[in-house]
Amino acid sequence: MATFILQDAPGIGSDDLNPAQGFIDMTIIANDTGLGMADPAAGKQRMTYTRTGNSPPQLRLDAMINTAFSPNYGSGANNVDTIVLAGLKTLVLDDGSSMANNGTALPPRSSGLPGASLNPTEQCLVIYDTQLTICVASAGSGGSLDLSISPPVALYHEFSHAFRIVNNTLQAVTGICDPSAPEERAAIIDENDLRTDLASRQGAAATLRDPGNHCGRIDSDCESCCIIATLVSRSPGSRQVQMLRCARDHFVRGTEVGHAFFDQFFHDYYAFSPQACTLMAGDQSLRRQLLEGFVEPLLDFWNVMVERGRRVMSSTQLGAAFIALHPDRLHAELRHAALLRTSAYWECGAGQSTEAPARLMALLRERAWSSPYMQWALVAPVRLMHALLTRYLAGADAQSIGRAFSEALDAWAPEVPISPLWAALPAAQVRSELAFCERALLQTTTSKARFRQRLGERFPDITAVTGVLGRMQTLDQGDTWRATTANPAI
Repeated sequence: MATFILQDAPGIGSDDLNPAQGFIDMTIIANDTGLGMADPAAGKQRMTYTRTGNSPPQLRLDAMINTAFSPNYGSGANNVDTIVLAGLKTLVLDDGSSMANNGTALPPRSSGLPGASLNPTEQCLVIYDTQLTICVASAGSGGSLDLSISPPVALYHEFSHAFRIVNNTLQAVTGICDPSAPEERAAIIDENDLRTDLASRQGAAATLRDPGNHCGRIDSDCESCCIIATLVSRSPGSRQVQMLRCARDHFVRGTEVGHAFFDQFFHDYYAFSPQACTLMAGDQSLRRQLLEGFVEPLLDFWNVMVERGRRVMSSTQLGAAFIALHPDRLHAELRHAALLRTSAYWECGAGQSTEAPARLMALLRERAWSSPYMQWALVAPVRLMHALLTRYLAGADAQSIGRAFSEALDAWAPEVPISPLWAALPAAQVRSELAFCERALLQTTTSKARFRQRLGERFPDITAVTGVLGRMQTLDQGDTWRATTANPAI
């Protein structure tokens, strides 16, 4: 017995846990198909690991998962397991301690080690916030807190403490963050092993943390994004995750309606994504398929949408932007084949493929495809990219592809799910929110008219909404009259 993920926390804290996210973070740390998890028993699941690589994180996980530790803290040797609590921001320990934006490794209660009095058990508890938004000091920054900590990195940092706890080699601990206590310095050095490994998977240079500085600050800019993209790309700092974050920030910041949209989007997304990641974690071929046949095309779409939100693009420019996503015909053919395989998964279910787990298909049908937010933001864009790629491979030029792209956006964009928040806004804010939507998303007369129609039909009795829409219609009619009288040929 060695390492477990806790399913609920009686006697330790509230049950605000996300064990599926804990397994995902372990999978990212391992980057190894040999990682697994036994069936739940007594409120926890045991981790299993058959190591196939020799990176420092893999070696550390192998030791933590496959070693039966029996440290002697002064009263004889006793078996000590490591229990992981993957918490949500709302996780509170029984002593009242909030774990929001925090992580800790607590020694067994009778060990006498620092922090032991906070542990109600005789096991080593590893507790961390899976939704943390913390920035820390990067090496060479002079103490500037400019480096984000992703959940896998936070978990690995606490595993470093746990490793010394179960080996009874814990170093000195102090309450000072700058300079770091010896124990925190050792954990940061171990943390940098994972940072180096994560960067090498992306072919990038690692940005390391300063071992001499354990200070941190809460900052929403340090949050993570899209756990499925993180899993399939094998890194929370991957290009795919960063591009999703860019798309999110471009369409959200500075607009209350955008925030409300993404609140509901993430509510629906997290209703299935942790379980989906758990089901995919042990299937490397499925993760690769999802990356190539869903995540990458989705990113391509939203990358074009971000650019389109920055400047008005003609049909020809849209077509050229699409073609530029595919550097050569071979790339386009491979992407098209991946899209076809993924389409077979989604449309036909697991019965048509031995690679797609039946439970994953059932989960998606029940919780993902039923959400209008998932359909609009994830499913429809990938189907659109598939249709355009089919046209491109058939020989269509930039102008033809651009027209098809523009027509598809005119049909798709105004069908964005409408948040109830619109009904609570004063008229001035309705105007500013609508102006943002039309600038970033609805750039043609057709799409603007359709969205305004839907907004009016959704809130026919809300004076602020109907008043703004009526005023805009009057202005539009005036613009048309002035343009017609200035140029009678129109």
